[in-house]
Amino acid sequence: MDQKICLDTDICIEILKNTKKGSDFLSLIGESEVFITTITVFELFLRERNLSPIETFLFKLNIMDFSELSARKASEILKDLKRKGKAIEIRDLFIASTAIINNCALATLNKKHFSSIKDLKLFTI
Repeated sequence: MDQKICLDTDICIEILKNTKKGSDFLSLIGESEVFITTITVFELFLRERNLSPIETFLFKLNIMDFSELSARKASEILKDLKRKGKAIEIRDLFIASTAIINNCALATLNKKHFSSIKDLKLFTI
């Protein structure tokens, strides 16, 4: 395995829509072990209809739970970001903390939200 990669919801959507960005990303990950968080599962299922492609997509991935350790890390990150004046949306915070706790690089198209998080490795596309 090259590395462990956690997909942010925006990357998952690009893959599900079969866009060029999604295809380009898939070609870059190689033999990496790919994960998503339970937070991303929640966000994907906010869709009103056509849920079967999500079910198929999830079947191919490892899913990481938002655990007590993730919650503790999220609170630490939020306090740090607030001190810097760079607080982010709570779901993004939960995704980032879960990736950190599970030693995954986070693949996202929204690097601006995540770039100020200490200890978070970003997978660059």
